[in-house]
Amino acid sequence: MTEQTTILIGVGIYVTVMLVVGLYAAGKSSSMSDFAVGGRDMSLTVCSISIIATWFGSGPMMGSAAAAYAGNTLEVLRDPVVSGVSLLIAGFFFVRTYRRSERMTHVEFHETRIGKFAGVISAFVSLIAGAIWLGAVLFAFGVVFETLTDQPAAIGIISGTLVIVIYTMFGGLQAVAATDVLQMVFIMLGVFILFVVVVDDAGGWGNIAGQLPEYAYRFEPEGNTFKDWFAYFQVWFSSGFVAIGVVSLVQRAMAARNEQVAQNAFYIAGVGYLLFGMIPVTLGYIATITMPGVENPNAIIPLLAVEHLHPVLVAIFVGAVISAIMSTSDSILLGSGTVISVNLLPRVVKNPSDRLRLGVARWSVPAVALLALYTAFNTSTIISAIAAAISFSFASLTAPFILCIWWKKLNSSGGFSGIGAGFASFAVIKIVWPEVPADFVGFWVSLVVAVVVSLLTGKADPPKVLTKGDGQVMDLRDRLGTLPLLRRVD
Repeated sequence: MTEQTTILIGVGIYVTVMLVVGLYAAGKSSSMSDFAVGGRDMSLTVCSISIIATWFGSGPMMGSAAAAYAGNTLEVLRDPVVSGVSLLIAGFFFVRTYRRSERMTHVEFHETRIGKFAGVISAFVSLIAGAIWLGAVLFAFGVVFETLTDQPAAIGIISGTLVIVIYTMFGGLQAVAATDVLQMVFIMLGVFILFVVVVDDAGGWGNIAGQLPEYAYRFEPEGNTFKDWFAYFQVWFSSGFVAIGVVSLVQRAMAARNEQVAQNAFYIAGVGYLLFGMIPVTLGYIATITMPGVENPNAIIPLLAVEHLHPVLVAIFVGAVISAIMSTSDSILLGSGTVISVNLLPRVVKNPSDRLRLGVARWSVPAVALLALYTAFNTSTIISAIAAAISFSFASLTAPFILCIWWKKLNSSGGFSGIGAGFASFAVIKIVWPEVPADFVGFWVSLVVAVVVSLLTGKADPPKVLTKGDGQVMDLRDRLGTLPLLRRVD
């Protein structure tokens, strides 16, 4: 039996197991609440693991390793460092509000404070960003599949997408969370096996440490010019707030058993992501010593596996890579389906029934997957595609979203003005000054405009209060994070 055959059999067994587990959990998803937020009864353990699995996709697994190999320190800073910190920021400042709201998506905050059309804008931006992100994730799947099996990437991308669509479509969050737990086991097992074997084959860490490139673990500006510092802070701002408005993460907070479970889950996930995410980065640095001159850095992780692991262990590692990819893909599809059903369907059908909402959410999953497939076949690098997805929404929607939750004086005029100003400044800078980080500038323009307009029009356009899903005014007390981070929860 050839190595490629062994790997193909391993991949086949793995995706079959994921499909069975997902469909088994699907029997528990019979309402829109079950589909979107799992009945709001997710435990601390499952919630923590699900957040890490969702966040630990092709970015840190392959993209960050590729960035480390290529010497792109800002992209390594972006993910996993700043992306991990973003989970802690979300946990401290936003998660209690999410869970207390008893809503299903982050888009509803725009609808409540700014207006229904703001919700429509937010929903479409979320869907577009999700499709771009998912396309990058599926592209990573294709790179792994082609590198390790010598089969066309398209076969792996389409087959993997089909499996993910089936169990997400019918199982919702119940199926996604169940597969997340199993996928995280494979991720940890595969990454640790590869790391230990690669370090041992390279003569141990003591031998490696002295040969690492100078830029390794230097998370600071690449130079000392204004442009260097500007790019550095742009990474911190754009990626530091990224977790607060990602629907798949917001859903985990809203699905938690209570506020404390939600908050502690984000704390655990943030620390776990920071620590575990550095392993693929380290493998990327090591590869600069053991495998110099690789033409396609995106394939550095699977190439290390082929070079250092026995075919059986390669099959296990492939399961880890597929796990990282699937755990992010199903969450994006679930979040997109929920946004379409919860936030867009009521704009077309007045007071839709729960049955209709559930049906629309389910059938939206394959529709979004088709759009993501188109993106996947037009993606050149993993990290750049994910960065594009982040910057698209960060420039115009993040500042108004923060104000929706934390500033009582925000009104509809200010919110819409902030969104429009962010979009406009982002577009102008992209065209006129492409070397300037457009999302960074767009964020600050959006924030300033939203605040100024709200203050100027506050009397003529009174601010709306933040309400819960049932329409009641939300209690805004004690919404910040609490310490110690880990306290006993039921």
